[in-house]
Amino acid sequence: MDCCELALYNAKLAKYIALGAFGTIALLLLMFFGYNLTLGTRTAKLEQKNGKEQKQIDELKKELAKLKSKND
Repeated sequence: MDCCELALYNAKLAKYIALGAFGTIALLLLMFFGYNLTLGTRTAKLEQKNGKEQKQIDELKKELAKLKSKND
């Protein structure tokens, strides 16, 4: 094996390593953005649920205040 064949072999090896690294980084980015999209959807649903619960709490506070005023 002469130096040219060795250089060609090393170039192919470097190409495969670079492609593997690129594939791994691309996969990790897809996983990250997929998780962020899911997280955003979950956050919106929880905020909507918390808004409904806060409205119920406010209504119960008003009812409690009315009952306290009637008893006094």
